Amino acid sequence: MGRCRLSNRMIEYIKKYNLPLLARFILGAVFIYASLDKIADPVSFSNDIDNYHISPIAINNLVALILPWVELIIGLSLITGVFLDGASILTILLLAFFIFIITQAYMRGISLHCGCFKTGADPSLGDLRQEMLWRIFEDILFLGLAIIVYFRDSFGDIK
Repeated sequence: MGRCRLSNRMIEYIKKYNLPLLARFILGAVFIYASLDKIADPVSFSNDIDNYHISPIAINNLVALILPWVELIIGLSLITGVFLDGASILTILLLAFFIFIITQAYMRGISLHCGCFKTGADPSLGDLRQEMLWRIFEDILFLGLAIIVYFRDSFGDIK
């Protein structure tokens, strides 16, 4: 019974503050912002991808050309609500993949700039491994928001 009451309280909170809509706008802005520098400088982004040591350079180049545009389209879709189900599924899949690749690099002892928002490492960042942990935590939070967006219909009349 206590569990049901907690669940109802959480749903009321989500309805009151319209969290699915807020999550859509936050994720949309994050994905659009993340895409801009990568679209402007795909060569640096390809180098960032290569630092993970998980794929050949030809695939890295292809991903560096396509992924930023996919992120931009996802961001626009989340904000406008067009193809929202597809955008939320792609968001969940991308975030889960980002969490996986940063975590595997961290566990293998690779210190790298993730290439998440800016291409190329910022020289003012002293501890890249600390940045990697922050990005993993950040992506987990974004994944939670994406799940809220995907299950938005479970919260009643919220769209």
